[in-house]
Amino acid sequence: MNENELLKSLRDEIPHQSDLRAEEHRLLTVIREGSSASRRRPARPAARLRWGLALGGVGALAVAAAVVVPHLVAVPQPGGTAQPGNRQPAVGPPDAVVVLENAALVAARTRTADIRPDQWFYVKESQHMGGDLPAFEHWSRMDGRGSATRAEGGELRIGGGEPNARTDPARTQRELESLPTDPDALLAHFRDLKEERTPLSICRSDCPAGTEGDVRAFGAIGWYMKFGPVIPADTAAAMYRALAKIPNVTIEENTADGDGRKGIGVVLTVGESKGYYILDPGDYRYLGTKVVDGDGTFAMSVLDSGVVDGPGQTP
Repeated sequence: MNENELLKSLRDEIPHQSDLRAEEHRLLTVIREGSSASRRRPARPAARLRWGLALGGVGALAVAAAVVVPHLVAVPQPGGTAQPGNRQPAVGPPDAVVVLENAALVAARTRTADIRPDQWFYVKESQHMGGDLPAFEHWSRMDGRGSATRAEGGELRIGGGEPNARTDPARTQRELESLPTDPDALLAHFRDLKEERTPLSICRSDCPAGTEGDVRAFGAIGWYMKFGPVIPADTAAAMYRALAKIPNVTIEENTADGDGRKGIGVVLTVGESKGYYILDPGDYRYLGTKVVDGDGTFAMSVLDSGVVDGPGQTP
């Protein structure tokens, strides 16, 4: 199998399981097999590639190996002597670039439904701000001409829309459709936003000097992820890849959201604060966000979302 065929198989085999370490080892096995095959051929210069941007071109396997190869540790042999030739990969945290590239590949292959202006965007959320509040549902007509809310166990209340409000889905849809789909351009756009967009503030006004742009970009990506069902596929993929480019972004497995659901934690550490986005371990769907700082833990969860034909309906 040549490098192009290996690369194609690497693209096609998107993981569906939640064991991220096993997935890294699977990728490593493919890469090592490709490296062994390439050693039997005459050497040739390797092209440069950034894994977070795309998985294509000669040299991708070499770059991938640099990304996912974990530290090696010597395995003790009988008699107490560690043999360097018998080494096993040490278990470490999943690599953010690998995990978020997998998320991007899944997003890129997800078909975005055609949405009519007379349809409604539905979201059910819960808030945990030092005390649990009842979950609530919200419907927003896609053309901005209507809205409806229902508290958990309460009655449906239908009202007029708020065109151009921050939560207006028509405005959000226009913004999403105008966003760059190149990860570098998207990250630059979010870093330069004048209007803060974030589901929860990280480090508030006390962010360490030089981190403001990263915090702004991380927050904006989470803000838009809440509108997952209306995000164009290529834009969603670019968001995951942009996240991987933000310094100090790491992955934490089995992270609980505010409602106790376990998922993949995409974490931005800024000073003494940590901001989390929790993704579904099966399809990388956005489950919610939380912030952990000296004042405690604050969280918001998306329990359900989708596009429906009228208020009161659910996906």
